[in-house]
Amino acid sequence: MKWYWKLTIAVAFVATVGLAAAAFAQDGSGNASPTPTASAQQKARAGRLGRLGDRVVHGDLKLKTANGFANVKVDAGKVTAVDPSAGTLSIARADGQTVTVTATDKTRVRKQGQRVTLADIDKGDFVQIIQIDRGDGFVVAVIRDRGAAPAAPSAA
Repeated sequence: MKWYWKLTIAVAFVATVGLAAAAFAQDGSGNASPTPTASAQQKARAGRLGRLGDRVVHGDLKLKTANGFANVKVDAGKVTAVDPSAGTLSIARADGQTVTVTATDKTRVRKQGQRVTLADIDKGDFVQIIQIDRGDGFVVAVIRDRGAAPAAPSAA
């Protein structure tokens, strides 16, 4: 696969994650139930982007929302520290950067697709963190724990 197709797919993935995060953040209920069609689309997308999703390291997006604009940050890496009582999580990204975030009571924490708490995230797991800023500073919207950290991709 040519490098520009890989880049295009990576940008599309980050944009999709950002749009999903913005949509979930706008819906205060958090009780969205997917339709069978949406579920089938999610399974198909996961199959196509599964390995690529593991390769996303960092992304910055600016999204247009119903209430204006929102800046979205996506970071992914291996958990180096987690403190459930303080609500903090630190990850080491593949590019060598360390990211530390503080979860709020509105942060959605998922592990293998299931709703969990920050205490369920283990050191060494691979996580994706989505932060949203609507003008008053970045807030952690979603923490997705994808389980054991994947092996480093080979150079192609």
